[in-house]
Amino acid sequence: MGDLSASLPSYFGFSGVRAVKERGYYLINSANAKIHKTSTGPREIIARFNLLKQLEDAGFPFTDGIIPAASGAPFVTLGRDTFVMTRHISGREPDMGSLQDITLVLESLAKFHMSARNFDAAEISLSVPLPEVFSKQISALNASVKQVNRRPRLSDFDVLMLKHADSFVAQATNASKILESTDYDVLHTEALNNNHICHNALKEETFSIVEKNCFLMRFEETTVDLQLVDLASVLRRYARKSSREIPIGQLLEIYDNILPLPNSAKKILYAQLSFPWPFLKIVSQYYSKKRNFIPIAITSRMTGILEEQEAYDGYISGLA
Repeated sequence: MGDLSASLPSYFGFSGVRAVKERGYYLINSANAKIHKTSTGPREIIARFNLLKQLEDAGFPFTDGIIPAASGAPFVTLGRDTFVMTRHISGREPDMGSLQDITLVLESLAKFHMSARNFDAAEISLSVPLPEVFSKQISALNASVKQVNRRPRLSDFDVLMLKHADSFVAQATNASKILESTDYDVLHTEALNNNHICHNALKEETFSIVEKNCFLMRFEETTVDLQLVDLASVLRRYARKSSREIPIGQLLEIYDNILPLPNSAKKILYAQLSFPWPFLKIVSQYYSKKRNFIPIAITSRMTGILEEQEAYDGYISGLA
């Protein structure tokens, strides 16, 4: 395809402009935009383009958007490669332990959720209900335990996993029971019927703070879902990656002041937060057939999860 830095901009209406090649994208400084290759198919890109446009029309312009190509389509295909142009948000990642930053994140999330309802979401995937997800994860953990118990020799990771598996299975089972005792099914059905959109992949790098605004980016994994799933994701990252100085009830108030939460929110959030995702994720990664890690490093990560679990459980108990 030749020199993409020179040729790509013209496909997006910037003839005679040369892009600056950065890690993972091509930057067009004059347009404050960037072009990057995507593995997402045309239908999904169009759905994301429509979603972001609807968000802006509904009063939430704080996204990286998608800028149409010169052809009017929201992407360009060159050979086997597909490229998308988005706004370049030159902000900073939030510090989840900072009251100022976590406030901006939660306010931005609530505003996004408030704008992301009653959408034309025909091309956006419907979520799998949490009880089904929980059940599948518990079964996978039990399968890993059986697999390891058949091994003649155990690694350090195997020993750690077997030592703590029963307690985490019990914790996961309890989280499932808590969820079943709520009106989750009613709220989830309502969210599906009214096309409530979830970002579904929130991390520090999906937010960008520019002065007093917090932008939300990377909408590739959006689903129609109960939006409490997104809120739980942010709360989990705060509880795992900070000193936990801000009471969890205070964090909920920040969100609730913009988008009022349902009466059962605390219980549903507690079920999600008490479900042992980090333990299950690292176990799944370790026993995956596509292993691409250093055993000593992943064992160290497991140790870190176990060491902080008591403090984490104590913090989220503020929702119980």
